[in-house]
Amino acid sequence: MASEVRYEVLDGLRGAAAVGVMIFHFSIIGLPLAPHGYLAVDFFFVLSGFVLSHAYAARLDAMPLVDFMRLRLIRMLPLSVLGLSIGSLYFLVRFYTQNYSQYSVFDIVGGTVFNTALLPKPWSSPAPTDTIFTTNTPLWSLSLEILMNLVWAAFFYKARSWILLIVALVSALAIYAFALENGSADLGATWPTYPGGLARAGFGFFIGVVLWRYRPEPDKGGFLPEIAAVLLIAVLFVPDAGPLFDVFAILFLLPAIIYLAAGSDYRKERALFRAAGGLSYPLYAIHVPMLHFMVGSVKILHMENRPVFVAVLAALLCTGTAYALDRLYDRPIRRVLTRALASDRPRPST
Repeated sequence: MASEVRYEVLDGLRGAAAVGVMIFHFSIIGLPLAPHGYLAVDFFFVLSGFVLSHAYAARLDAMPLVDFMRLRLIRMLPLSVLGLSIGSLYFLVRFYTQNYSQYSVFDIVGGTVFNTALLPKPWSSPAPTDTIFTTNTPLWSLSLEILMNLVWAAFFYKARSWILLIVALVSALAIYAFALENGSADLGATWPTYPGGLARAGFGFFIGVVLWRYRPEPDKGGFLPEIAAVLLIAVLFVPDAGPLFDVFAILFLLPAIIYLAAGSDYRKERALFRAAGGLSYPLYAIHVPMLHFMVGSVKILHMENRPVFVAVLAALLCTGTAYALDRLYDRPIRRVLTRALASDRPRPST
């Protein structure tokens, strides 16, 4: 059965993409290294459509929509809530120790209330970089991902592929227009760019569904894993090349990477790939709040002139914490919540 296939190479690339996002956000500590790291989000959107189709397409007929959404929230909320808690703590500590923050206490607390439910903050603030996820900006993509999950499971999981391609085409045209207007495809984290983020999520997710429907048989030979990895790294680390590169990468390169990786059966490194896949979501959920705390620590310790050392330390702390959270926090909580969901289901009468 298709669901018995395990796409280890996709696990490994998911981990690499999460590291790419973290390195992109090293700009927080004054060391921008991955100019297109934000395109990892588009990789995640395509991957989500592919992986969810693989896991649930054959099960949704027998699964109530509410159960599917509960499972998706069980997957996302433990880490997103933790990341928000760390981020909110940082902004509150900064506000009360420095008597300054780009956000008011209302923005911090009120925004966190909405963001905890993976809902964007519904108001704008006068902050210089006002984002819809006030204290942990990257979670905007999770909000749109859960929206795509809902739309797909409610209306599109049995839709013909040509319908999904129409949705993707409309989204692609919107990405092109918004990227040219914005100067890049780094869209979605703020209210002015939110429509562009919605287009990114719509294109990526539904292209991922189509790719799964026409997925290749995994092949043990060849160099597909290496080619996919090199392409992904090149996309994330290529110097700034303008909005047309972003559009080309989103519409063609990233789906091609997913397709190449899906056609790979790379048995030699399965444990490594699974470990990389396991740390990807914890790393994505907590790295920005941790980097914010590191910025404060760097200033206190007067280490502003050692950005490379700080970046290496940040990478070690973030990845180590993410690995520990995957094993000691996220997996145990999800097991408990999944068992609780199963026990809540009505039992058939005898």
